[in-house]
Amino acid sequence: MLGKYVRSKIAIVLAILGLLVLGSGIGQRTIWLPAAQLTATTPADVSAAPLTVISPEILKTRDGHFTLTVKSDGPIQLAVARERDIIGWIGDAAYTQVDGANDDFTALSTQSNAGAASVPNPAGSDLWVSEEKATGELTYTWQAPGHGDWALLLSSDGKAAAPTNISMTVDNQAGTPWAVPLMILGSAMLAAAALLFLIAPRKPKSGEPAPVGRRAAGKAPADPATGALEVDKLVAAREAAKSAAATGKDAPSTIAEARNAERPVAGAKAGGEASAPAFVSDATSALPAVLQPPAAQDPEAGSAAGAKSNDKNDDDSTKGSGGGDDDGKGASTPENDADVKGADVTEAKTEAKNDAKKKGKADFSASSPTEVATPRTMHKTMNHKSRWGAALAVILVAGSVGPAVAEDATTGAATPAPTSSASSTAPAASADANTPGFPSLLDSQVQRIATAVATVVASGDNAKNAKELESRVTGMALEVRTANYKIRSQVASAPAPEPVSATQLLAKVVTTTDTWPRSAMFVTKGENNELPQLLTLVQQSPRENYKLIKSTPLLPGQTFPTVDKEGTKEVAIDESAGLKMSPKDAIAALSDRLTKDDSKFKDSFNDSVYITSVLDAQKKIVADAKDATNVFSHTADTKSPVAMRTADGGAMVVVGYTFGIDTTSKEDATLTVPADAAVFTGGTETTKGFTLSYAEPVVMYIPAASGDGKITLLSATRDLVGGQFK
Repeated sequence: MLGKYVRSKIAIVLAILGLLVLGSGIGQRTIWLPAAQLTATTPADVSAAPLTVISPEILKTRDGHFTLTVKSDGPIQLAVARERDIIGWIGDAAYTQVDGANDDFTALSTQSNAGAASVPNPAGSDLWVSEEKATGELTYTWQAPGHGDWALLLSSDGKAAAPTNISMTVDNQAGTPWAVPLMILGSAMLAAAALLFLIAPRKPKSGEPAPVGRRAAGKAPADPATGALEVDKLVAAREAAKSAAATGKDAPSTIAEARNAERPVAGAKAGGEASAPAFVSDATSALPAVLQPPAAQDPEAGSAAGAKSNDKNDDDSTKGSGGGDDDGKGASTPENDADVKGADVTEAKTEAKNDAKKKGKADFSASSPTEVATPRTMHKTMNHKSRWGAALAVILVAGSVGPAVAEDATTGAATPAPTSSASSTAPAASADANTPGFPSLLDSQVQRIATAVATVVASGDNAKNAKELESRVTGMALEVRTANYKIRSQVASAPAPEPVSATQLLAKVVTTTDTWPRSAMFVTKGENNELPQLLTLVQQSPRENYKLIKSTPLLPGQTFPTVDKEGTKEVAIDESAGLKMSPKDAIAALSDRLTKDDSKFKDSFNDSVYITSVLDAQKKIVADAKDATNVFSHTADTKSPVAMRTADGGAMVVVGYTFGIDTTSKEDATLTVPADAAVFTGGTETTKGFTLSYAEPVVMYIPAASGDGKITLLSATRDLVGGQFK
């Protein structure tokens, strides 16, 4: 055990080091703590341009965890879109691109691109996933709408210069990884120092006699076998000397001789009883037999062990002899009785020292299987173990209750998953190799576009004004409604066109193309629709919005094919790979099938209620026109068909036909046209003939070449759009 002086010095050193280490750890979280955030800004000398683009490299900074601050003297418009769409919308216009931050995140690099000095106002484009507006200053927290390369487009109104005073703020990733370990280590060192101050050297128990004799202060009893003290031995020796003088015997010269004189000599019986052994005052005499050392339990087995002395004051080295005076038989002599040999004091001292060394070791158990631990040694063992166990417990507790610190990036704090991830805000793009790319429209855009189209169509229908449709309706859909408005303006009984609704969006088909024109198809149903409506839309150029080109009801009994919700490829009109028939050939085959009842392509199509209704209508016209001849035609518009791949390898084709009826009078017979046709012909009767035109949009499904199916008509309708007399 270390001395008190040495322990005090060690404790002081530990305390000083502990304070320094603890202070270093606390300092890293206080006075030396790095700035919580870093801010990078654009340079002040950026050239003016109508548009500013925040590139994908900026948006990927720190995994998108940043805040953008935009300042301007006027209005600020911010749009979120795919990079390809923003670049497509910009076209040949001038713009400033913000590319990235420098290494110490203090400045943002910019690049100026020359071009047109003004552009249309970009606000409200269908390409934008989301938009934000402000005046003077705009603070924006980035959240990626989905997978892919996204960018931000900043503008004022297309004519004024776009904002270029841009700053980006991110969390500082320079952490303090050693702060917590240093605080814990410092606390542990302080606890160890306090422990060394508190642990005192072991003192004798109140029930234990203090050692006596020269240089014996503070030592354990010198006799490890019996626990007898040197003072007892000295007293016993003096009493033995007095007894010997009284009886006339020689006084023993050593303690061992005095002790041996008090014991019976082995084999001393000679026709009579041996004298009773003298009582030895021994510290183990009061112990139970099981706790007594082997020498106490069997006097014959080890009486010599009790004859050894540890007193360093004894310098006698003579041997003692037995003092018993029996009949002369069996008298003990140094030659024939080991019990009466004189104990060498020097040898006894050496053995006592060896025993003391054994007891000073960490293992307090008996040194041999024959030795039995006494209660005192057992208590000593437990006392040492308890003391060191308590010290270890204090150190562990001190380390575990180190100063509490706030979590940061270096302490293993859990970082919340970005809410801007694809799984939380938009459907994730499939990683499958069959996925051709990213969808051109997200669900939020689809719903917004469908709602915008439905709103415009409803407004035009209510006003019966085709001009109100032009912002969202074009092609055959605009032609049908324009004709209907004209008919209804003169024929009150004429039915209104089927309404366009976005109340219930049943399905969507969007492409993954990054060029224009782009197509999309929505399946919707409103409360005024008897059947679901297939709305086909086209975006002709980046700066135009999606417009409705065809609106047709889903035919009874038909099921809309499954299409990859993450986007599908467009199919070229003449592409036949993997299909039963190319879209171009299928369009021509359907034209022949609708015109002729005995068409050679009859077996290429599944039975359809629409095909049947067309053929029946043509037969009725022929039957009713006794004084005229009729020619029917179904002419396809091959300039603007839309073909999109389905999930099973087939294709959906959207095409517009013009159903023509050419009627010629026989022998100048008078022919009559219905009231709705008269709106276009200018009258109801003619003797020469007339022509009528019907818009006939059709959606068909072409199965994959590996299947056994036929071409199926999914959706079709016809509406009168023109007529004239010959």
